[in-house]
Amino acid sequence: MWPTTVDALVTPYGVMLVVGLLLAWGYARTRAVAVGIEPSHVDLAVPLIFLLSIAGARLLPVVSPGESMFAAGSGVFSGRSRLLGLALVAAPALFVYCRVARLGYRCMLDLLALPAILWLACVRVGCFLAGCCWGDVAQRLEAGRSTSVAQVQTLPWLSSDWFWPAIAFPAGSPAHAQHGYLGLIDASTAESLPVHPTQLYELAYLAVLWWLLRIITSRNMPPGYLAVAAVAGYALGRFVLEFLRADSGIILANLTFTQFLCAALLAGCMFTFRKIRGVESVA
Repeated sequence: MWPTTVDALVTPYGVMLVVGLLLAWGYARTRAVAVGIEPSHVDLAVPLIFLLSIAGARLLPVVSPGESMFAAGSGVFSGRSRLLGLALVAAPALFVYCRVARLGYRCMLDLLALPAILWLACVRVGCFLAGCCWGDVAQRLEAGRSTSVAQVQTLPWLSSDWFWPAIAFPAGSPAHAQHGYLGLIDASTAESLPVHPTQLYELAYLAVLWWLLRIITSRNMPPGYLAVAAVAGYALGRFVLEFLRADSGIILANLTFTQFLCAALLAGCMFTFRKIRGVESVA
């Protein structure tokens, strides 16, 4: 974790957020030229949609029942953002822009799909450096040691001394604060318990997803397919990774609010796939 303070103007997460935005912006311009869309539309749409979407990223934790429950219990998660909230605002914002600019909405979604995955990958690097979005405890917890074991260890069979990728975050990190609050460590302990580096898991998954989507772009597909595939791929991976994350409150059957949202996105993607296929068949 990169050392930082609460009132710091420059944070590792913020730096990677901006770096990812600039890389995705440039990548989108390159793709726009390749598909015959004026790059100036990217220059207008990307910053506008990003700024509007920040509100969604801040709003999702407010309306999430599991998020508010967890925040009230720990006191260390006020003011956080959720990437899925950003995406939920970005899609309708892009639709409005396309209507005003008279552009094909599905074509623009496809154009921005791969750059969005690149941006997400950069953000996950920032998450790792900042210590947020941390994973479950990766060692066996003693029975009765905490009343909230399910919160920090959803899959006990993936938690043992043999799990070498586990890492410990230093004092002052959210993981350290959570473990201290739950009584898993003393407040004076120098670092947290070993946890799953879920930020890096997602980074690796995004790299594979980007590669698979890159292969798909070489095929002749109807507009919108690539974007829907990107959303479905991310939602599926995020649903699975949530089982190993300890920063989201469990609301029902060991599932988090994010997992229910991912399930809804997957259902919506299946419906959209069929609808696009039906339109193309009629055409």
